[in-house]
Amino acid sequence: MTMRSLVGRSPALLGWPVFLVLVTGCGGGGGPAPSEGPSPAGTGTPSPKLNGEVVIEGSSTVYRISQAAQVGFKKVQPDVRVKVSGKGTGTGFGRYLRGETDLIDASRPAKPEEEKEAKEKGLEWTRFLVGYDGITVVVPKSNEFVKTLRVDQLKALFEPDSHVSTWKDIDASWPDRKIKLFTPDNDSGTFEFFAEAIIGKKAQRKDGVQTSADDNTLVTGVAGDADALGYFGYAYYVKNKARLRDVAIQAGPDAPAVEPNPTTILDGSYKPLARPLYVYVKNEALKSRPEVVAFVRYYLESIDELTGRADYVPPTADDKRSNDDAFQAAIGAASKS
Repeated sequence: MTMRSLVGRSPALLGWPVFLVLVTGCGGGGGPAPSEGPSPAGTGTPSPKLNGEVVIEGSSTVYRISQAAQVGFKKVQPDVRVKVSGKGTGTGFGRYLRGETDLIDASRPAKPEEEKEAKEKGLEWTRFLVGYDGITVVVPKSNEFVKTLRVDQLKALFEPDSHVSTWKDIDASWPDRKIKLFTPDNDSGTFEFFAEAIIGKKAQRKDGVQTSADDNTLVTGVAGDADALGYFGYAYYVKNKARLRDVAIQAGPDAPAVEPNPTTILDGSYKPLARPLYVYVKNEALKSRPEVVAFVRYYLESIDELTGRADYVPPTADDKRSNDDAFQAAIGAASKS
């Protein structure tokens, strides 16, 4: 078994690492089958009817994009069963490494130990960048005093040994009332990304925080308590603006306060909480299962529409070219085997 590496073009967000796409070329398997509906670019050729099953597990953030893909793909390949679950990025990698899924929705890159285990088990993948998100810090609509928070204030609030328990502990002019925190659970890539970006430690959690794998539960928790504060993916804020208010973030004492929106997320000025979103696809499935190839092709060709439906920021033109190069390399390796 040999491993080929494709280095994708740099994402639009300055300072983010260039991502590495792993493609394995070995074994047999037929060539890819195109998705039904939109014909393969430039061919005008109708697609064959397919069946089978595609299983996706992972990030509750990326879930919204993959769910939109599930709905759209059903219209062009109604006999393919696409199962999508959003129990967390960590859960997605865990199930994938047990051979239970075909795709992983991921709101963080794979960890070195996850990549190592995938390689050792012959479960190598190809990674695609499918959008951009800005983790959004929110308070209920009724909260009229928390409009901006600095990164150091967020760190003081969320670090494991935090002594901050009331609003007054953050700002002397704020009420002396206990803050109730709501965050994603330990399997969440959003939790891990936030911890590293804000606290600087991996997967460290403060005691007494309300957690859930379901972002809608977090939305309800924050919206229902006047002294609540929480965070989750930008799309869940967008869908609940009537109940929530976003908090602008200052990266440093002299930095401007920046709110998350499509422009600040894509240009990286919403820092340090802007991030790319990924889908990892099993290479073996891209070799031997036309239903997976068709679904991934549909996903990538429809990505602007899908991210729009999901309320995230679509990949850049360079990202999409890199995705296409990676996809063609993956299915090319299959067809030339």
